[in-house]
Amino acid sequence: MQESTLPLLFNWAALMALTVILAFAGDVVGLSQPSPIWLVVIALAAAFKARIILRSYLGLFRAPGALAGFFSAVFILLALVAVSFLIFPTPARTSGGKPAFAQTFAGGIE
Repeated sequence: MQESTLPLLFNWAALMALTVILAFAGDVVGLSQPSPIWLVVIALAAAFKARIILRSYLGLFRAPGALAGFFSAVFILLALVAVSFLIFPTPARTSGGKPAFAQTFAGGIE
């Protein structure tokens, strides 16, 4: 019995669309201080991508408990990372000058 490739193509298209959203959000955020809205967009897009991969490509639609458990773990981890970006400022976002890694590639910190 051959399964339809339509769900596979739909999932692939959804993953590509979410990748474009992540790329756009990452470009907008850049090196400046990310706003909470963009961090939520990035975290949700990454969570939806993880859910598609867990459900469709790893076959966890057959085990709803495992799908819920793995997705919950991914979601909590993404939420912790997003919140940590808001709570703990990095030197590149607070110094007002060039980021440290940019100074390194530009010939050292002066």
